[in-house]
Order: sequence, then structure tokens, then C-alpha cells
Amino acid sequence: MKKIVARVLLYSVALVIAYGIYERSQTPVETDEEYCKRTGRILIKDRFFKYDVFENGTMKPITDMLLQKCNGDAWCEIDTSYQYVVGIPYKESNESKTPSDVINTNGGDCDEKSFLLASLLLEKGHKCIMITTKDHVYLAVHVENESQLTSPLSYFIIQNKRYYIAETTTNKGYVGQYNNVTQHDINGIFDMVEKKEMPLDHVEYYGIKS
Repeated sequence: MKKIVARVLLYSVALVIAYGIYERSQTPVETDEEYCKRTGRILIKDRFFKYDVFENGTMKPITDMLLQKCNGDAWCEIDTSYQYVVGIPYKESNESKTPSDVINTNGGDCDEKSFLLASLLLEKGHKCIMITTKDHVYLAVHVENESQLTSPLSYFIIQNKRYYIAETTTNKGYVGQYNNVTQHDINGIFDMVEKKEMPLDHVEYYGIKS
């Protein structure tokens, strides 16, 4: 009798497992777009990044305090935001810190500091793009008036707009400063406003080594 009961239990378990496998096989495969939407991620050159950009006024208290002196001047907002993020120490991290975490812990790695800068820029309506390589992430920001920038300049042209390099891991730098990342190193460019990857063959490079 015990053997019969044990056999029935085994068959029941097997049926449950088989049914689970069947159910999963009938479930449509999730697309990259669906996965990104569900998990709050973005896809850049076959790599998923947590889209850690604060939107919808989340960063307003920070930008109001930080950019009060700018009185709406676009270049002042961009440069002040950049210098603020550059002043936060670079620290290796495996935690995927949010922008507020970077501020509160006074440290972040390349993508964490880039997401913080993007949050500040987007809060004030400034367009920016994220550039990725095999092991590095940095931003470039659109600036209307080039005369306010420091030379020499390095930038990308996408859809007739110039995006100037804004490397956040340097100890001291300026918007438009070349960061020694070559065209060959770049494997993805992501529009942080449109939230979509840009075709690399639609990008022009200036002051950036090939």
C-alpha cells in the first residue's frame, strides 16, 4: 500500500512539473522593450541599464538650491550642474546607486554619476545623451551657444544638434573636454530624452579620435 501511495505521489509531482513546463512554453517570449518597461531599464548595445534618472520634479529641490544663482541662464545651469557632479568623488560601486544615493554617500561610479548629472540636466529641460563603451559610461550635453565653452572642444552631432562631452569621473574638467575615449571604443549612444538608442552611423564626431 505504501508503495502505491508513493508511486501516486511521484506521478502527481511529475504531472505538476510537466504542466508547469507546458504553461511556460505557451507563454509568449517577452521582448526587450517589454522587459525594459516592466523593470525600468534601458537597452544600450545589448546591455541593460537601470534607468536611474529622477524625473517629474524629483530633483527640483536640489536644482532649485544648486542653480538659484543662474536665474534661468542655460549655460550657467549646465556648467554648475556639471561641476557639482564632478566634485563628487569617483568610487567603484556594484550597488547601482540612485542619484540621491550618490549625493547622500558622496560617491559613485561612472554610470551612477552620469545618471545623477542627467537627472539634474533633464530637470531643467537640457537635452543629453549617454555614451557607452565596453567598460565605461559618460554623458554629452546639448549646448546652444558654443562661445560660452572652453576650447578645445569634443562633441557629437546628432540630428543637427551638438552634444558636448561631459565626463563625470575626472577630478577637474569642463564641458566639451575630450576624455580619451575613441570612436572605436564607443558601442552605444542613448538619447536620454527620447529614451531610445541612436544609430551610430547617424552620428558625426568632432575632436574625438577615431
